[in-house]
Amino acid sequence: MSKVKVSVAKCEHLEGNASFMGGKFVRHDADVEKIKKTVAKAVELAIGSLDTIIKDGDIVLIKPNLAFQAPAESHAVVDPRVIEAVVAYIKENSKAKEVWLGDNPSLGQHVGRAKPAFAASGMEEAAKRGGVDKVIYFDETDVVLMDIPGAKVFKKAAVFKPVLDADVVINLPKMKVHLAGTVTLGLKNWNGIIPNYHPDAQQQGAHRIELGQKMADLYKVRKADLTIYDAIIGMEGQGPHAGTPIEMNLILAAQDTVAGDSVASAIMGFEPMEIPAVRCAGTEGLGELDLNKIEVVGESIASVKKFFKRPNGDPIGMYNGLTCAMQQTCPGCYVNVRGALDSFANSGIVMKDFLKAAGEVVVIAGGVPDFDPNDAVGKNVFVCGDCWEKFESADNVRKAATLAKSVTYYPGCAPVYIFAQLNGDLQKLARESAK
Repeated sequence: MSKVKVSVAKCEHLEGNASFMGGKFVRHDADVEKIKKTVAKAVELAIGSLDTIIKDGDIVLIKPNLAFQAPAESHAVVDPRVIEAVVAYIKENSKAKEVWLGDNPSLGQHVGRAKPAFAASGMEEAAKRGGVDKVIYFDETDVVLMDIPGAKVFKKAAVFKPVLDADVVINLPKMKVHLAGTVTLGLKNWNGIIPNYHPDAQQQGAHRIELGQKMADLYKVRKADLTIYDAIIGMEGQGPHAGTPIEMNLILAAQDTVAGDSVASAIMGFEPMEIPAVRCAGTEGLGELDLNKIEVVGESIASVKKFFKRPNGDPIGMYNGLTCAMQQTCPGCYVNVRGALDSFANSGIVMKDFLKAAGEVVVIAGGVPDFDPNDAVGKNVFVCGDCWEKFESADNVRKAATLAKSVTYYPGCAPVYIFAQLNGDLQKLARESAK
């Protein structure tokens, strides 16, 4: 039996990388051509030809990672040069009737909807340069309500219609780490095929510790026909939004997304079984996660491996004067609180000065049996999620709210939107305190 194939192609030196990693994106024609050449090599090593998956008259949807409304320099979104190169390569080398680019930010209502996110990232402009026929803002399209066969935790979904309408879907994730998912690659990129209602059980009910299973379930809606990985400049550290760039100059390609994610994870210094989405999807037979059963063509894993700095999802003890009361708390809250604090740290506001002006902050989530309500006296309290009310310590939280200087509640389970909202509310408090 032949092995599943994953290709790893090395790109030539890119002139724009130095300035891009330094905080300024500059497009060079030669860079786009080099990336397109690398995309071609990766695809051809993986499947031989685009004709293998794209037939005459097909509509092809490219689904990139448009995680947030963020500029290209954030390195949280797919490199515009890769978007342009992939679109142009497909237009020039396939018999597709139309090529679409479409996505929906997973936190779109809080950090920009699809249209402004596509503009801010530079992806829309890049896709048009590549000759795209249509850029689709998923949150402005219809959804199809459906049961997911064989799903374990995410059993019903509202799926954006273009994902189901396209004849061929090409998954285009970015190589980066993730506070909740360890990494975010091809499987995690499927989070964008459903709406971003917050708080809402449909989107967030399985976005707690079951995140990996949620991604495996979503992948049962429709598998990608091909996954192309943007590993030109990855993100390490506090991803998916506040990490730092790491130069890789790679493009990966695979028909089996589980296998592709396994190889990409290994290149980043992770074992595939460490990645919740890969582990869940692989053990369910949605693809191959065993590196011994995957044929890596092109560059070897060992020759291009770099050990990415791992994300830390724990917010406790980050700042003196900002207390996180979290004892019986799942990652659905504490990881997203950490994400919010990472974003706040990147805002330029000095936490020490903020706390001095605004007063100390207490963030509460889940059960807090050892929490003393008097620790909230005169402080700004933020209460996350719904489950705190189900613990015996709920009365302590209620009493703390009566003693606090201010109280803000974030309902939902898991209230993933606090990733953006808590950061925004802290910045608002900082501005008001500075007046």
